[in-house]
Parts: sequence; C-alpha cells; structure tokens
Amino acid sequence: MGSEDAAFYLSQVPGCYFFIGGRNEERGITAAHHNPRFDFDEEALVWGLAVLGEIAGRYLL
Repeated sequence: MGSEDAAFYLSQVPGCYFFIGGRNEERGITAAHHNPRFDFDEEALVWGLAVLGEIAGRYLL
C-alpha cells in the first residue's frame, strides 16, 4: 500500500503524505520497489529536503 500507516496517523493528527520520485531513466534507475535491482536517484533527496524545508518555513513564520 502506498500509504502504509499514514491513514491511521492522519486520522489522529493533521498532516500529509507525499511521494518524491526517485526514478532516473538516463542513469538506468528504473527498477520498481521490491525488485532486487531496485535503486533510487539520490538527487531526489535534495527535492525532498527542499519540500520539507519549505513546509517548515511556512509553519514557523
């Protein structure tokens, strides 16, 4: 399930659940989750941190 336990948590407290894509066809990173060749483009971490930073900044201001 894409949401795992998020639905339970979000029924208790406000929040959100979002996906940051980690596929990169140019680098050959295309295997799906639960595949022995699964990998993700670590550049996606930069985007995830940017989203979380923006959320924190808006919350704190």
